[in-house]
Amino acid sequence: MKKQTLFALMLLAASTMQAQVKDPIIMKVGDTEVTKSEFEYALNKNNAATGRDAKAAKEYLPMYIDFKLKVEEAKAQHLDTLSSYIEEYRAGRARQAEDYLIDKEYLEREAHKLYAKDSATVGRDGFLRVSHIMFPLRQDATAETVAQTKAKADSAYQMLNAGMDYTAVAKRYMGMAPDTFEILRGQAFKEFEDAAYNLRNGGFTPPVMSPAGLHIIKRISQRPFGTYKEYRSNILAILEKRNIKQVARYRLGYQLAKDMAPGTTPEEALAREDSLLDTKYPEFGNLMREYRDGLLFFEISNREVWQKAAADEKGLEKYYKKNKKKYKFDAPRFRGAVIYANSEEDMQLAKKLLEDAAIDEYKSIVEKNFTKDSVCTIRLEAGVFPIGENGWVDKEVFGQGKGGKLRRGYKMAGTVGTILKKKPESYKDVKGAVVSDYQQYLEKEWVKQLREKYKVEVYEDVLKTVNKKR
Repeated sequence: MKKQTLFALMLLAASTMQAQVKDPIIMKVGDTEVTKSEFEYALNKNNAATGRDAKAAKEYLPMYIDFKLKVEEAKAQHLDTLSSYIEEYRAGRARQAEDYLIDKEYLEREAHKLYAKDSATVGRDGFLRVSHIMFPLRQDATAETVAQTKAKADSAYQMLNAGMDYTAVAKRYMGMAPDTFEILRGQAFKEFEDAAYNLRNGGFTPPVMSPAGLHIIKRISQRPFGTYKEYRSNILAILEKRNIKQVARYRLGYQLAKDMAPGTTPEEALAREDSLLDTKYPEFGNLMREYRDGLLFFEISNREVWQKAAADEKGLEKYYKKNKKKYKFDAPRFRGAVIYANSEEDMQLAKKLLEDAAIDEYKSIVEKNFTKDSVCTIRLEAGVFPIGENGWVDKEVFGQGKGGKLRRGYKMAGTVGTILKKKPESYKDVKGAVVSDYQQYLEKEWVKQLREKYKVEVYEDVLKTVNKKR
């Protein structure tokens, strides 16, 4: 027994060593070890455009370290214990796991069956793209009406034979350009189909009578039914609407349960299979790790940089004052609003009320003075506009152009505001640019703090082997 125990331990140690050799640790970020395969997965997925050589790995390394540092900080702040994070991860994992927990062979067989059926339905004639000039007739139309309609159709046909443009004739008799559409055998009226399929591409028929009326049909092109590969995604979408995946899931569960302990249900078998997906399928494990880390990265970045920058009014003002030279204008700007109204009275009142107000007060002023029955009777587009951004600003403020388009439901447009000649008066005049730059500043400072807080070790000997055959 002792020899057997010793032998078993030796096997375990050997398998552990083999696993380490197969997927060695490439770096350690804080308390988290990163394997070579994890780094390769991220590198090859996100750096495909620049190659997969040693140089690419070296260049990508700092970005990946920064990413893992943020994930480490998110864990330190216990963001991975938030119910919102747990629920989002579970939902995402369930979506991705769905394709691994079905009988794929059954699904493919059913898809091929549907393809074969549809292919047979379409037949050798394939799809026909056509257009038609329509002369509608009611089923109970009088002989006189039928004769008048037929005379119109014959007249249109003569124009086409004389060389007149098909679209022009259609517009003359239908009042609009003709649509093009595809038909296949059995979809349209038999009279329509027979006439269309007997045409050559580019040809048109004399007036054809169908239960809907008279048609002058133009054949545009023909295409055969596509290959299974071309239609596979559409076929699977159709099958999913028929709940095929539920059947495929149960079938897999039933098959797995047969190989387990007596009494195991299909759902229990599927639950066990689900628990093994990360290790059984490396691509799934990589995807789920990326998804977990991505959720944490987004949440911590939002808290520490993105949301923080947008809401930090004092920080934005301070950053702007320190970097004012960056935000000088190369051309004058207009700070104010374009006003859309339905009466001159409303337009003049809006201009008067907004003339001396701060731009961030515009909305509340308008809502207070122009709301009737919960509907605001004027519309504003406020901001800082360079020349060329808004037609109404160009015309009214800068004296250029003919104006812009009126918004639906309004009869006139005007402007209210101030011209800024050389520079902003406040960071709010260039808030978008300041927020973006401030985010970059906060990001840089944050990463500097994280690199001081967490120890990072990179094993160069393993890094040199990235994307090289073992």
